[in-house]
Amino acid sequence: MKKTILFTTKKLCLCAIFCAISYVVSLLEIPIFPHIGQKLDFSFCFMLIAGYMLGPIYAEIIIITVSLLGCIASSSFGVGQLANFIFANTFIILPILLYKKRKGLKNVIISLIISSVITIIVALPFNRFITFPLYFGETAVDSFNASWYLIIIFNTLKCVTNSFIAILLYKRLKNILNSFLG
Repeated sequence: MKKTILFTTKKLCLCAIFCAISYVVSLLEIPIFPHIGQKLDFSFCFMLIAGYMLGPIYAEIIIITVSLLGCIASSSFGVGQLANFIFANTFIILPILLYKKRKGLKNVIISLIISSVITIIVALPFNRFITFPLYFGETAVDSFNASWYLIIIFNTLKCVTNSFIAILLYKRLKNILNSFLG
């Protein structure tokens, strides 16, 4: 039986490349609902692709790295990065784990739908009890009550767009990146 080495130089280099791409893409934010701090970025799709290629441990390394780097350039004192860290883990890890068990486009789509629903559900209490109080202070409850439906819309949009882009890019990048990994 062939022993798989988890950390190789090539995998670490590819992980670093995905960290850089995910971070740069995370800076290209599209304000969707700026009054509640909701900005759309497409960094999750590159984290997904890295996870599919390298596994969940590398995906987690990328999520942590991008979140920490995001704190440096944060205008929300890390509140947005904390939310992004939680939602990235909620959205990305399940599809990667399921992909390792059962490959195929159908399984990827089903797992992305499931993780999207979970992320949308987790987003409501997380925003209500953590993000909004940290971001809005005393007006958190009123702000949340006035905009909870926007959180659902935003997270649906973020999950769907990142899933769609990841599916489109993965097949195109898979062969190139597999040749790099050898």
